Amino acid sequence: MNVDIVKMGNIHEVKEELSEIGVTPEGIEIMAPKFIFRIVKLKNIKNVAANILKQEMLSLGGEAAVHKQTINCKIEKTDVLLGGTLKIYFKLIQKLKRQVLGLEELAKAIEKQL
Repeated sequence: MNVDIVKMGNIHEVKEELSEIGVTPEGIEIMAPKFIFRIVKLKNIKNVAANILKQEMLSLGGEAAVHKQTINCKIEKTDVLLGGTLKIYFKLIQKLKRQVLGLEELAKAIEKQL
């Protein structure tokens, strides 16, 4: 038995690895976005929007870090650090596109970067 840490930076590498171990084409399409983890940093996000963003990300199984005084609105803006798989981000983007407070534009910017 061998245990290896495999680093894959993009969806094509993931699909190739899945194919090599014999995953079906349908399985590859379903699973590939779950194997790519990305950390995204957002800057100068209004605290209300940051709180919504954090809630949405956590509800999807991702992570979101904000300034400690964001929740009580003692600061006006915060940077946000998001962490999640591509699958989580794709779901987050769809949710944010239906929001207000500039989150719909933020969704488009995140989508473009990913």
